[in-house]
Amino acid sequence: MPISRYFQIDWVLVDELAIGPAPRAERHIHRLKEAGIQSVLSLCSKQEAMPPDGLDDVFHTTRVVLPDHRAGRLPTPAELDTALNHLGALQQHGAVFVHCVAAMERSPLICLAWLVGKHRMTPEKALDYLMQQHPGTNPLPGQLALLGQIRPQATAA
Repeated sequence: MPISRYFQIDWVLVDELAIGPAPRAERHIHRLKEAGIQSVLSLCSKQEAMPPDGLDDVFHTTRVVLPDHRAGRLPTPAELDTALNHLGALQQHGAVFVHCVAAMERSPLICLAWLVGKHRMTPEKALDYLMQQHPGTNPLPGQLALLGQIRPQATAA
């Protein structure tokens, strides 16, 4: 798959959660900084998308490799929980950019799970919303079914 010349950053929740493809070039680091991103959650392996030199020096970064359609399996609920826990920890530093390779399956899935779990949206409303914010959203039906296992978290009063 050719790498796009345009590095798209879409805000799921302004100044809180953004989504896009894997950053692969130094100019992507600059775009993330200009957007106000403080942390990066990578959901793909370095073999799938090598990050640019310096990414770890500029941002708080965490890598949680989740399977995509090529793996022949869905993420487990435990894998989803791990990714969501890391996302929550990264948000303590400010806005988080979540990515996989192309921002079509894995990163939308985690953003959807965040909307369902933290913002108490139904999976259907979360999908409708995310598709408006990030038109490249295209999780597999089995991935969407996992959202039914996400328990909305109580909000602080």
